[in-house]
Amino acid sequence: MNHRRIIYLLLFVFAFSSCFRKSKFKGYTLTDSGLYYKLQVIGDGKHKPKEGEYLQLIITYKTEKDSVFLDTYSNNETGKVILPFKHSSFEGSFEEGLSTMNAGDSVSFMVNSDSLFKRFFNADLPIFLPKGSFVKMDVKLFNILTPEQYQEELKNYAQIVEDRDIEEQRKLKTFLDTCKTEFYPLNNGMFYLPIKQGAGDNAESGNTIKIHYKGTFLNGKVFESTYDRKEPLEMVVGTQGQIISGLESAIRLMNEGAKTKFIIPSQLAFGETGSSTGIVPPFTTVVYEIELLSLTKYNN
Repeated sequence: MNHRRIIYLLLFVFAFSSCFRKSKFKGYTLTDSGLYYKLQVIGDGKHKPKEGEYLQLIITYKTEKDSVFLDTYSNNETGKVILPFKHSSFEGSFEEGLSTMNAGDSVSFMVNSDSLFKRFFNADLPIFLPKGSFVKMDVKLFNILTPEQYQEELKNYAQIVEDRDIEEQRKLKTFLDTCKTEFYPLNNGMFYLPIKQGAGDNAESGNTIKIHYKGTFLNGKVFESTYDRKEPLEMVVGTQGQIISGLESAIRLMNEGAKTKFIIPSQLAFGETGSSTGIVPPFTTVVYEIELLSLTKYNN
């Protein structure tokens, strides 16, 4: 290790360690805010990020036992995502650590899972992560972009989006052409296949419903299922943020006792970014088999 790298390593440690506390993760240092960090690789960058700049990152998310459950390669083939440099979303956020990094640096962080999903992802904690547990984030700062460089990256991304959208449509057409059963088209781009008829009025805003559902990819692989959890989903139709928009549209076409299979393209499912947990990749058409178990109308 040359002298510059030794000096940088000391500066990196000093930046974080004005007052160390005992760390419960071996090899990690704990900051006052509750962030655990471990420097892995020192890059060749010359400056740290400033407000108004953008960070091009490669991130891998793991459980405390080092099981990978999400990485940024699920967003695109390069694995790079761009985040605006800003203040931390919460005490102990990995964003605190980004402020001390140069381009090329790689650092591992241990971050509270509850705060990470609630404050950074704006999502519920996945069932495989216990409350109070920590997520290991391996972060490489690939590059620091000026606003002008960021705009150029956006242009490149727009072309990628167009190409991925065309590829998704091609896969859907192949599926429909080779499927043994005929799905019926809907005006919003979805397709449906009735399995069992129900009775009564269709679900509408304000109704309380219970549903069982199974979500699969076009190849039949299951990515989520209330049947597996042995617990149906209870919800009020029309409540924002509960489910993807395509699933909401599908439910409104069903009545009590009905069972239907729906093909939902990505723009009505998990979009250009994929699911927050990374299980469903970007630009992915999904299939939901839904069973409307009960429907209770709202009484004024």
